[in-house]
Amino acid sequence: MHISKLSLRNFRNFFNSSLTFKKGVNTIIGENGAGKSNLFQALRILIDDSMPRSIRFNENDFNRSIGNWAGHWIVIQIEFDELDTGEEAQSIAMHKIGDAGSLDSKIGSYSLFFRPRIDIRRKLYELSEYDGKTSDKLSEVLNVITLNDYEVVFTGRGNVDFSVDSNYLSYVGDFDDINFPDPDEERSDVYGIKMHGISIPNEFACTFAKALRDVEADLKAYRDNPLINLLRDKEKNIPIEKKSEIENKVNELNTAIAGLEEVKTVSTGISQTMTETVGATYAPNVNIKSELPANMERLLQSLKLWVGDPDEEDYEGKLGELSLGGANLIYISLKLLEFEKIKKNEKIANFILIEEPEAHIHNHIQKTLFQKLDKESTQVFISTHSTHISSVSAISSVNILARGLKKANVFNPSKNLDNNEIVRLERYLDANRTNLLFAKGVILVEGDAEHILVPVLIKKVLGVSLDELGISIINIGSTGFVNIAQLFHEDRVKRNCSILTDNDISIVPLPENEADDTKYDRDCRNSQISGMNRKELLAEFSEENEFVKPFYAKHTFEVDFIMANNSLEIKKTVEKAYANKTSIDRIGLLLDDEAVSVSGKEVLRLAEKFGKGWFAIMIAENIDHCTFVPEYILKALVFASPKIKASILSFIAKFRLVNLIKLNFDQDEINYTEIFATFNSLNPDEALSYYKKELPNDVLSIILNLKDA
Repeated sequence: MHISKLSLRNFRNFFNSSLTFKKGVNTIIGENGAGKSNLFQALRILIDDSMPRSIRFNENDFNRSIGNWAGHWIVIQIEFDELDTGEEAQSIAMHKIGDAGSLDSKIGSYSLFFRPRIDIRRKLYELSEYDGKTSDKLSEVLNVITLNDYEVVFTGRGNVDFSVDSNYLSYVGDFDDINFPDPDEERSDVYGIKMHGISIPNEFACTFAKALRDVEADLKAYRDNPLINLLRDKEKNIPIEKKSEIENKVNELNTAIAGLEEVKTVSTGISQTMTETVGATYAPNVNIKSELPANMERLLQSLKLWVGDPDEEDYEGKLGELSLGGANLIYISLKLLEFEKIKKNEKIANFILIEEPEAHIHNHIQKTLFQKLDKESTQVFISTHSTHISSVSAISSVNILARGLKKANVFNPSKNLDNNEIVRLERYLDANRTNLLFAKGVILVEGDAEHILVPVLIKKVLGVSLDELGISIINIGSTGFVNIAQLFHEDRVKRNCSILTDNDISIVPLPENEADDTKYDRDCRNSQISGMNRKELLAEFSEENEFVKPFYAKHTFEVDFIMANNSLEIKKTVEKAYANKTSIDRIGLLLDDEAVSVSGKEVLRLAEKFGKGWFAIMIAENIDHCTFVPEYILKALVFASPKIKASILSFIAKFRLVNLIKLNFDQDEINYTEIFATFNSLNPDEALSYYKKELPNDVLSIILNLKDA
């Protein structure tokens, strides 16, 4: 038995979300604030017996995107698969469609509804049946509703997913059209059957290891300390005679300590001082006694972990001496041991929830820990924003949470992919590439040169990094973009993915007759044919996918870079790489030639000579704010990050103006100081419009025009 689906409606930052899970280990990845902790809280409310059963919600638990929460429901639903035939499991088994008299022993559901009480729901239904219903009359009903008018209901066997908008409108109510169902005709096949006489969480073994900030403090605490929980369980098995023997020894020790002459002297001194201060009539009797706990349970609670470094086997110290990562590992190990104790109690399902285990743990331990979590007959949920953990997570068992406007976005990266496609993705996504699953936008490139230079261009020309824009740039090492780009789709990850590639149009005129080709012509022709085929493939692939778009260099990255008026950057690179002035001057003349057949051929020769990756590193040293970014790269940037904030655009404008004041092109007579002063005097929208007007050919103006197109 395992959880196959979690549906959330109006719970915290989840508005209408549904997540699917597999047997074994499931990973929930996402940036900070995406809702990972809220998701775990929702799961625990339904499956963790350590959570209080008298669940209460407050106004802040309603999703903010619904506006006025009054009248709305919070719904948390779990769907189970592979139920066994036991009575407890069958209490949540769904009815088969079309055969209400028999049970589907494989599928089950367990739901929580936080909803208005029936008298409120009757008022809403009566209003919806009234011919004169208006939004004002609805507001009259809603405005008097308080949390005291709400109830918490747990049900089993419901077969309607309330995260689906049409279901919510039908079975909770349509607040816009003022249509509400009759609560006296509540259908058990929709809402489920109220659970009476059975507590579903009691039937599960569930252990939750929270994200730790201070492990030592948590292990010193009495409540929820896994070490104390383990020892408390063992205390029951200690023979009575052993308990009595130890407790007697502690009592003797307490007497011996209190009887020390040094202790008696202090006790007598305190009594005399008290008598001298307030007099014998009012002075309380004072004595000093040792209070080592003589109760066995209290004695066990006084036990503390002593730990040692694996590289120093002969030394042990207190927990505080251990690294934070080592302390985290100990805590997680204790929680797993605690789980094994619970698991033995013949539960119908076993769950482990681990929140962000990567804290203070280096990447090898992160990966090892994750791979060791796959336990027999146990479903594991692990939340993380670690690329190392995500890199060893099966894509088919991953759910991605992303921050949206007032609500979380949930993506399933393997949805509607066949097994072969999933396998290829899982082989590809190592730790350096899984950051694309966390990004707000993605740029895929095919080689080292683009991977090195594009981030440098953006940072030095615009003053912001791709990371600041929330964009991941991924070098796929070839032109097989489709395998990775298929992740970005309406069914899967709804993030924009730009593909940067080459059109490979020949830089030299090709003879009409292929038989007349030189070897160089033939190489150019073959590259051009490959470029045309690639363009046709990507056009077909992205035609009906709004989240993927290819952008092409006319020739190749290096050629288009120099043809964008960047010969100076290449010549500076040559000057550092060559010692012979004659060679430097000769190469410089070739690079300055306006004919692509000359300058393009020379820059490709240099890239081949030094190696494309190393040549890109050399060029990167000479990039500055005056470097021109090829337009196809700017288009890819805007597509990958369509919602660049006005504050970031204003920062870019100020960065460029400040640097243009310091250094600009020769013969540039624009008064950047005056433009900067005027820009700062305007509100953000006016300032950006002013920037475009005054500097229409500037890189930022091009970006602003692309955004508005």
